[in-house]
Amino acid sequence: MIEGDSKDYNLLTQAAERVSKLESKQPLLTAEIGIRRGLGTKIILEYTRPKDSGLHFHIGIDPYGSLNYPHYDDSEPSVADYDSEMKAEHIKDFADKDNYQFINMTDMKFFEKYFTGVLFYNKGAEYHLNTYHLVHFDGPHMTAAVVAETVFFAQRSVVGSVFVFDDWQKYDSQLVKNVAGSFGFEFITNGERKMIMERKK
Repeated sequence: MIEGDSKDYNLLTQAAERVSKLESKQPLLTAEIGIRRGLGTKIILEYTRPKDSGLHFHIGIDPYGSLNYPHYDDSEPSVADYDSEMKAEHIKDFADKDNYQFINMTDMKFFEKYFTGVLFYNKGAEYHLNTYHLVHFDGPHMTAAVVAETVFFAQRSVVGSVFVFDDWQKYDSQLVKNVAGSFGFEFITNGERKMIMERKK
């Protein structure tokens, strides 16, 4: 069952529509860290419609597995309900999406394994992609984790790339803004739960 556990999904829709206008001869590549029940990924897949290449590929990163870890800077480690059953539901819900890859690991393991990019195959062609046009940060909400994620994807962004941060009030979002800003990102807007930044230079 696809559903969300946050707010401001209209901002994620706007972000997907925003990157759809990018002039790119290469396929658009989008990512979500922290899939849970899949509403974020569903929105990104539905509203990202590249105008030039016509191709859009998306990855979703989530370990599931009922891991025990701190969710916020000031919280003790705890086990969330991201279990194997939820993972199985997600795989079933998105089984018909040829342009989607579910990557079953933590963000840090993803950075190690996919440092040089991800592979997609479409209509007889191979695409090795390592430039991200939209990223939805909805995984760990500790400041250090969000900063590490921001740096990884900012290093693999282009002018026009958009970052959407969930639960921005739960960590040091000013530090995250400063880090993203050092890569040319500027603050666009925020809602109660989500914040958008776009790379302008």
